Order: sequence, then structure tokens, then C-alpha cells
Amino acid sequence: MTIRKIKGFTILELMVTLTVLGVLMAIAVPSFRGTMRRARVSNAVNTMVGDMQFSRSEAATRRQFVSICRSADGKTCALSGPDYDVGYLMYAYDASAAGANQVYDATKHTLLRTTPSTTDVSIQATDANIVTFGQTGLPVANGTRTSMQFVFCARAPGKTSGAGLNNNESPGSRVTLGVSGSLVNTKLASSANCMPTG
Repeated sequence: MTIRKIKGFTILELMVTLTVLGVLMAIAVPSFRGTMRRARVSNAVNTMVGDMQFSRSEAATRRQFVSICRSADGKTCALSGPDYDVGYLMYAYDASAAGANQVYDATKHTLLRTTPSTTDVSIQATDANIVTFGQTGLPVANGTRTSMQFVFCARAPGKTSGAGLNNNESPGSRVTLGVSGSLVNTKLASSANCMPTG
């Protein structure tokens, strides 16, 4: 009869392994969180830029006005605040005597697309006014506004409203819609807050 030794880890080996694993986790988890926040901001920016380009293209193709307005319910325009993270909708309508920048009316306008709210990223705009593209695809003036800014920042864990945070771990982005219809995306400076500058 032979006696076989059972091989395994000693307590000391297990303790060393767990210590090394704990150190690696302490380094990796914050980095992973930062990566996730940056990805959320990038996704929100890409969605907004894509929706703006879609609206501009539809306006030129349809030879109609295409407007974008904040909408918390996906059915009506909410013109009381500049936070586009509540959601927004895009709709088309004839270039009639009523003019541009019309508030969405389901009986008169064609709903093109709705974008739902995002709680992980704040989207703060220059103002709450409707954004409209004319029949040539160029933005239509609304009040004294000459350009429109949208500032995107990741929110701190547990926050679902208000402006987000801009820091080195997860920097924010600013998308500017110019008078020519151009969309320029720039990274926020580390000292900038998460609100439009003008």
C-alpha cells in the first residue's frame, strides 16, 4: 500500500495570492470606472451629433423645417430648461406662414425620431429654445442665438440629474453647432465646468 501526498496551497501562499489580487483590484477598478464614464460621454456625444446630422439631412431632403426640442415624455416639447439629457425629439413640418421653431404638434408635424433620457451623462445646452434646420440644411435663427453649444459630462455615481463632473479621469466634451451647420466636438479643458460658455 502506497501513501500519496496530497498537494495544495499553504496558508502563506493563499495569503500572498490574495494580497496581490487585492492590490491589482485597487489599481484596476478606478481605472475601469473612468473608462466606463468616458465611454458613456462618447456615446452620448455620438448620438447627439448623429441626430443633428440626421435632422439637417432630412430638412434638405424633404425641403421642410426639421426641429429638435427637449422632451421628457417623447411626445411634447419641454421648453423650460437647457438640460437635453431628459430626452429630445426630432420632427418635420412645412415651411408655412407659421414659420420655423414651431413647438411639436402631433396633428400637424411628422415625428422623425425620439431620443430617450440619459441619467449617466448630463447634456447642458446654451438655452432651452428649439433648434431648427431650414430647407437648405442650415440652422435657422432662434431669438438672439447665433450658435448652439451642448456640453456633455459624466455624472458622479448615484447622481441622476444636474450638471456632471469634468475631470482628468473622465473629461467632458463640448459640441458646437455653428451658423453654417457645422458640428465641432472639443474636449473640455480640465478647469472648465459642465455648462455652456455662451
